[in-house]
Amino acid sequence: MRRLFSSDSIFVRFFSVITNMMLVNILWLLCCIPIVTAGAATTAAYYVFYQNLTREDDAVLKPFFRAFRQNFKQATLLWIPLLLIGMVLGWDLMYLIGNHLGEFHVLWVAFFVCALLYCIVLSHGFAILARYDAPLKQVVRNCFLVFLMNFFRSVLTIALMILIPAVLVFMPQVVVPTLPAWFCLIFGLVFYMNAQLFLHSFKKSDAAERNEEA
Repeated sequence: MRRLFSSDSIFVRFFSVITNMMLVNILWLLCCIPIVTAGAATTAAYYVFYQNLTREDDAVLKPFFRAFRQNFKQATLLWIPLLLIGMVLGWDLMYLIGNHLGEFHVLWVAFFVCALLYCIVLSHGFAILARYDAPLKQVVRNCFLVFLMNFFRSVLTIALMILIPAVLVFMPQVVVPTLPAWFCLIFGLVFYMNAQLFLHSFKKSDAAERNEEA
């Protein structure tokens, strides 16, 4: 019994991870309510799980709000253009569905190229910002470097990012009966999974950078 409830036991670690996911989930949702703060909240969520996964800090509240405050300016400067671009892409998609659905058109090609570039920056930008202290131009550039150097992991992170809004929009019959899980766990779980993927990607990117410097 003592081993079961010791701080290093699988049982305790599991419930600690679940608890942290729930706390991050709730904090992220609350901090996203003003919309303009969503970028800083996302950066803070990644920062907390980086700290947890690397065993640097098992706490949630203090690291979350520290990262939220420290990265607020850069995260917001990255988020606002992404928000506006996302709105434009949404309008473009509605136009294409309304006028060119089921037919090949050059606008579809342009849309998918722009949407891919957008998704790379949206899914990678805040994760990189949470891990590295760098100017925004370098953060955006590193989004594409990390994507190219870790293609399959990056595609998986983008898929996880797209999955949530896709379910919310196209599968409301699934969302309604599971609302408590969405408010308490789903977003935190996705951040946790993506944080693991990004940490593996960053190790590879950091090793390549060290080899270049050597």
